[in-house]
Amino acid sequence: MTLYPNKIKWILVLLFGFFLIALGISLIGDHDTETLLGLFVCVLGGFGILVSILTLWPNSSWLKLGPDGIRNKVMFRKFHYRWSDIKRFEITVVQHGTGLSKSKTEFVSFWMKPDDRMRSLSECYGKKPEELMAILESYRNRYG
Repeated sequence: MTLYPNKIKWILVLLFGFFLIALGISLIGDHDTETLLGLFVCVLGGFGILVSILTLWPNSSWLKLGPDGIRNKVMFRKFHYRWSDIKRFEITVVQHGTGLSKSKTEFVSFWMKPDDRMRSLSECYGKKPEELMAILESYRNRYG
């Protein structure tokens, strides 16, 4: 089974990057503070555009599940984990911000034998974290 990154999500990140660049250009003004803020917003938007293009690039990111384990490619970097080396799966929650702007991101994580080190998948590949974890567990139970 091969899963790919959610294209809609990454296209939205791409569009938001263009919005940030336009906003940054509009912020650049006569004062040094405005210029620095505008440049910072432009760089942030450019970074978002770069990451989204690298993720959307054909064959740059995927998750392959098979009898030999998990094969993961993230922005052209490959990783391989054998089912027999994986101890367990869990959903890891990372919280961002404070007050009203508080948000959370969920990742599927797994722990490796023998040193019990945690690894996390960079995204859920168009699935909800619970769905992806159930798929991973079924493969591990079948082949591990």
